[in-house]
Amino acid sequence: MKLAHQLWKPQSGSQTKIVLLHGMGGTGGLWRPVAAALEDDCEILAPDQRGHGKSQIPHIAGARTEPSYTPLDYGRDVIETLEELSFHPAWLVGHSMGVRTACAAAHLKPEWIRGMVLVDLGFSGVAGGGLGEGLASFLRILPMEFATRAEARDFMEKNCPDPAIGQYLLAVSTPTAAGKLTFPFDKSALIQTIHAARDVSVRTWVKELGSRGMPILVLRGVNSLVWSHEEFEDERAHFAAMPSVAFEEFQNAGHGLPFEQRVAFVKRIREWIGEQIKDQRS
Repeated sequence: MKLAHQLWKPQSGSQTKIVLLHGMGGTGGLWRPVAAALEDDCEILAPDQRGHGKSQIPHIAGARTEPSYTPLDYGRDVIETLEELSFHPAWLVGHSMGVRTACAAAHLKPEWIRGMVLVDLGFSGVAGGGLGEGLASFLRILPMEFATRAEARDFMEKNCPDPAIGQYLLAVSTPTAAGKLTFPFDKSALIQTIHAARDVSVRTWVKELGSRGMPILVLRGVNSLVWSHEEFEDERAHFAAMPSVAFEEFQNAGHGLPFEQRVAFVKRIREWIGEQIKDQRS
């Protein structure tokens, strides 16, 4: 399915195309501050992934097939959107859930992907992170409306398994016509997404793509509760013999690394993509 999206093109006519893939519960619009720092000389595509924002899929009562939310479903959406917009070859930047989407898309159409930046999601385990069922349980009790932002913040502080995720959800929340606070996602879709990820090993896709020489930069916030330092180091060791896959940790950042350390994050993306383009040309 073609995804709702935001697209920013520089006046310079740059050939560097970057796709920003948000995490669970977010929308493409959440990337606007990051895109603003890149759009002078890069084309930026920020889609709303399925079940999120303007890409929510209606659930039809009595339908033979309900919407599916596997990582491959998410990946196909991205490829179909890139095809529709002729937005390839491109660099993929995936945060949290977007890591799985990026890897699935690259697995499906590697010739359209120049490289990937994968931010703070494990390559195996329940939903690729340390929260897993705890996050699903939180989503089940999450009200879709709050009377005030203060009420929503209080709920997050008391119930969310990771403060960074609570802050993230507050950041994507939107006002209703009645002046209440709601969220731009289908809650049942998010729960299905977590369950559908159980049987998917991102490591397999990363290994496949790394063996092809695809440049992959893997980032973790040192304070992340979603991806532990031990699991991160295990993956670094696992890919030690694969030079195209690099691992780095960011200080003073948790799971919300792209937003908590936005300036440093954008600087690293620019440096890294520049290095890869130089290497590919030499």
